[in-house]
Order: sequence, then structure tokens, then C-alpha cells
Amino acid sequence: MRVTPRTIVVLAVAAAIVVFCVVQDRLTAAGARRYVALQRAALAGRAPAVTVDEVMGPAVDRSVRQGLLWGAGVLAAGLGLAALQANRRE
Repeated sequence: MRVTPRTIVVLAVAAAIVVFCVVQDRLTAAGARRYVALQRAALAGRAPAVTVDEVMGPAVDRSVRQGLLWGAGVLAAGLGLAALQANRRE
């Protein structure tokens, strides 16, 4: 089976999208767990109360940034492989 550079690019784009979604989801979920823990501590009187925006705003910003970084890394690797494959075919 011959793998064309176009196939590699399509797969790299798909993989980059999946990686972005997974990283963004996991980091957002971690922020939500942190909010719940802080809120439970506040309700128990061990910590000051927090708002959702105080915790989730930075968590979502960080999750999007990290998702873009990891997705871009996967895309760059895929494009590099496609370029190598295209050069090899010539």
C-alpha cells in the first residue's frame, strides 16, 4: 500500500484536531474538579468562597492554549512526514 503525502496531511489534520479536543477537555475537567474541591472547602469553612469565573476562566484559557500547542505539534510532525514522503517520491 502506497501512502501519499496528501493522505498523511489529512491524517495529521485529523489527529491534530483530536489531540486538541482531548487536551482541552482534560484540562477543563481538571479545572472543574478544582472548583468543586475549593467550593467544598469553602462550604466546610476551611477556605474562602470562590466563583466559577475565578477558577474556570484561567482553567479554560490554559486548556485552550495547551490544546493548541499540542495540536500544532502533532500537525507540524505530520506535515514534516508528508514533506519527507513527497521528497522521497521524486
